[in-house]
Order: sequence, then C-alpha cells, then structure tokens
Amino acid sequence: MSGNRQRNEKKIPGVQRALLAAAVALAAAFLTFWAPLGRLEYSFADSLFLRKRPVDNRIKIIGIDEKTLKEYGPFSGWTRQRAADLINAFDPEHAPAVIAFDINYFGELDPQGDDALARAAAEYEHVVMASYVDYGARLERQADGTLQMNELYVERLEQPYEALRKVTRQGFTDTMPDSDNYVRRSMLWADAEDSREYNFAWAVYESYQESRGEQAVFPKTDERGLYGFDYTAEPGMYELYSFADVAEGRLDGKVFQDSIVLVGAYSSGMMDQYMAPIARSRVMNGVEVQANHVNALLDGRTYTDLPVWISVLVAAVIAGGYTLLACSCGFGVNLTAAVLLDAAVPLAAKGLYGAGLYWRCLAPVAAVTVIFLTRLASGYLTERLRKRRIYQMFRTYMAPQVVDELSRNGKFQIELGGKDCQIAVLFVDIRGFTSLSEGLPPDQVVGILNRYLERVTEAIFQNEGTLDKFIGDAVMAVYNAPLDVEDYLGKAVQTGIDIVRFVEELNDGLEKDFGRRIACGVGVHCGRAVVGNIGCSFRMDYTAIGDTVNVSERLESLAKPGQVLISRQLYEQVKDRFLAEYIGELSLKGRRDKVEAFAVKF
Repeated sequence: MSGNRQRNEKKIPGVQRALLAAAVALAAAFLTFWAPLGRLEYSFADSLFLRKRPVDNRIKIIGIDEKTLKEYGPFSGWTRQRAADLINAFDPEHAPAVIAFDINYFGELDPQGDDALARAAAEYEHVVMASYVDYGARLERQADGTLQMNELYVERLEQPYEALRKVTRQGFTDTMPDSDNYVRRSMLWADAEDSREYNFAWAVYESYQESRGEQAVFPKTDERGLYGFDYTAEPGMYELYSFADVAEGRLDGKVFQDSIVLVGAYSSGMMDQYMAPIARSRVMNGVEVQANHVNALLDGRTYTDLPVWISVLVAAVIAGGYTLLACSCGFGVNLTAAVLLDAAVPLAAKGLYGAGLYWRCLAPVAAVTVIFLTRLASGYLTERLRKRRIYQMFRTYMAPQVVDELSRNGKFQIELGGKDCQIAVLFVDIRGFTSLSEGLPPDQVVGILNRYLERVTEAIFQNEGTLDKFIGDAVMAVYNAPLDVEDYLGKAVQTGIDIVRFVEELNDGLEKDFGRRIACGVGVHCGRAVVGNIGCSFRMDYTAIGDTVNVSERLESLAKPGQVLISRQLYEQVKDRFLAEYIGELSLKGRRDKVEAFAVKF
C-alpha cells in the first residue's frame, strides 16, 4: 500500500506548504504560551513524569484520625493541652529530629493550655509550627518606572501566638493549586513588610538538616519563589500513628527516634484535604501533601518551569517543521517522523524533568499527531476518490460483475504496461454505415448509433466481456481479461449471436423512428495477446494488442450483414455447443497466412 500511496499522494505546492506550516507553528506556540490545554497538559505530564517510589522511612505522620476524635471529641473543643501532651509523650532520650504541626495555633485561646504547649515545645530544639499567608493583589511600581500588578502581595501573615512563636520555627502552609486544582507547586518564600517567611515543608526540611549538622539546599525557583515538587506516594503509604495513641503513651517512643514527625488532620471532617496528581482517584490529607513535599526536598526532586519563550519556540519549530515534512513526503516518511518525534519529545521532557525543569511538551506532541492523522485521513480520502474514479471508469467498458470482483479483490491498477494472456477478441461493425450517415441528418445518425451501441454494450456485459473501445460505429471487446472468465470462448461467441439478434429487434424501432434499418457483421478469434494500459502517463487506454486482435478485426470486416465469423482455432474449442458452417480459407488484409473461417448458425 505504501508504494502506491506515495506515488498517488499529491504534494502540496510550496507556498501553501509554507503557509500551512506557519499556521500550525503559530497554533502550537499559542497553545504553549496561553495554555488553553492546561488541564490536558497537566494530565499528560503527570502520566509522563510521576511514578510511585518507596517512601522515606524517616518521615512519620501522627494523624488526628477518627479514633482520636472519638476518644477526645471534636477538634474545635480541644485546648492546646492536647498538643502539649503529645509532645510530652515523646521519649527525650529517643526524641524525633523534628516535630512539625500542620495545625494552626493562631491567637491565644486559654492561658493554661497555651502556656503548656509553649513550655512543651521549648523542650525540643526543632519544633515547627504552621503559619498562613493571606495573598492579595497590588499595583506596584517597578525599577524601570512602570506599574505592574503583584498578585502575590502579602496582605497579612498569620502566625502562632507569641509565646509559641518564640520557641518554634514557623512555615506557611498555603497551597498553590494549578488550573486543574491539583497541588504540584509551592511558594518557597513570602515577603511580609519586615520579614521573609518560608513555607512549612522547607522549614521542616531545614530543621532536619540542622539537626544532622548539614546544610539545607534551596530548590531552584522562578523570580517569584515558585517551584514544583515531585510526589512520592499515594495516601496511606507513609507510616501513620493515631494522635490519641501517641498522646496517651500507648506506643513505644523509640519508634520516632531521629525521625521527622508531621502532626496533622487525618479525618475528612476536618476539611484539610487536597487533590494530588499521584492520587487522581482519591483526595489526599494536607499532612500527607506536606510529607510528599518534605520527601521531595530531602531527595532534591523539585523543579521549575522551562522558560516560556523556549517552550514556545520549540513547539513552533517542531510543529512547523513536521508540517513541512508531512506536506512534502510520502506516508512512510510521515509515519517514521511522527513516531520518532512523538517518542523523542516525551523522552526529552522526562530527561529535563529529572534535571529539575518542567517542559510543557503536549502542544508539539499533539501537533505532530494531529498533522499525521490529518495527512493520513487526507491520503485515505484521496485514495478512496481515486479508486472511485477508477471504478467508474472501469464500469464504462467492463461488465458490472467483473468490476465488482475487481473492487472486492482490490486489483484496480492504472499503470502503463500489460500482461501476456489467453483471450478471445470480438469486433462488430455496422454494414453500410457511411452511406447511412450521408443520407440522414447528423442528430438522427447519432440517435441510431447510440441505440445500437447501447444494445451491443448490453450483450458484451451480459456475457462478462470487457468493452475495449468504440471506433466510430465499430466496437471491440475482449474476454478473459482483466479477470479470468469461465468459458470465456463460449461467451465470446454467444455475444456475437446476441448482438445480431439485438440489432434485429432494434430495427423495428429504428424503421419506425427513422425509416431505416441496420445490419452488422461480427468477427471473433482467440489466442494470446498483451492486455493492459497502453499509452503514456497522462493518457492511456485499457486494451489488447497482438495478432489475435488483428485476426478478429479482419474476420469482422469480411463478415456479411447479420453474420458471425469465427476462426477455426476458436471453432475447434466450441463446436460441441455451437453449429457453424465452414466458409473456407480467407485472405486477411495485411496477413500472409490465410485463416479458415466458420459462420455460426443460430
């Protein structure tokens, strides 16, 4: 198929190719820059980049779960003594490296509980508490004098009450959902009026590194401090302990030694759940999001977006370049290039992701796929139309059942050349047509000729012959080509008989309408001939050539009105079915050897 398709595909003119490539490049650039495919882009990237990994066993979660709420009552009724009890339950000799509360302890609640929590936290060097940033938008003047809207202006910073704030480190827990509402990114810092606050996961990670005497490594961010983090595990994969079990001393404190302990809501009723890309079928508790975030910082699995202008440029080049290729080359090259590009782009994106760069690569992949499918569909439709034209063309000179068989077998070919095969050839001609045409107006001559040719064609098709050509009032037909026809010799002879009978039936109408009658002579011969498309690349005819054709034509020229002449070669193969009278040896014009002829009786 590919060979024929490449020959038959029409190449798009150069100017149109360039315009189409430019349009596709602009479309890919638009989709990349303005990101209307944001949800699809993120979904594609998640399937490409994310993979589950073993969780870091240094990270442990203490959850305020259903068991805890059943034992202690609703969280809204708790005093901060509960948190103090939890901290005091840890074994100082086997203390956690970091204790981090993903819980808001803003404002003073009750003096006794507040003081108890502050005193308990002061016993440990690395305790992290949650803060919260209220962002707003403010028009700010830039260094060059222009005004620009700052959509991450810190309007208010909520922090733990003063006594607790003095003995702990804080980090804001704000999430930064993407356009599809999945949490993949975070702000590393938020600049308040007189201080810079870091996010909760960073504060936990930095505290842990300090506990080990190691330096924390800042993730790469954009100029606003935004970066993305890679998820490690689905919900329920980190080690989980019930808050009540720990606070009541029902667990061996050694289990938390040197670990990062994250304390947070683990009940759906506490409304601290988010959509995480690694768990599309389930929501993830906020404390688990923080665990994944800390895990990513520990492993250095964070990323920033590839500069937009680079993504836009690459998308435009890939989409435009492939469009030019698709419009200039055949199916095989298109397919190979599409497969290579659609494999190479995601692989390159994965490589960049591993190096900490997030590339929006859906647009070039989608562009290549769409252009390939469009070109494929266009080629398919072109091929269908071509076959349809061929089908209609074959039907003009071939029996319908033969054409249908060709169509089923897919053997339609329009190529120069032919094949040597055994066939029968029939010629028929009107006797005295010249004098007939001279004595009648042209429109009447055409009317007679059309009726006659219609009946002749009908006889040929009824006997599974192939109409080769009309030569004025003469008609040539071949049998056993292009498909093998059972008893093609008998059917060729029968066609001659049918033609003579049809003409006799036709004469009654012709005499009534035109006052004239016609008669025809038929010649039939069989033998080898070359059958196929003869001509040139832009004009060809399906025909047969060879001595067999010449003999048939000469026999027809010697046939009397209403007579069907066949050669001895043909007679010997059909004499058991047809009666024929031996005419004798006939001298044929242009042929040295005489031909023995028989007149078929009917």
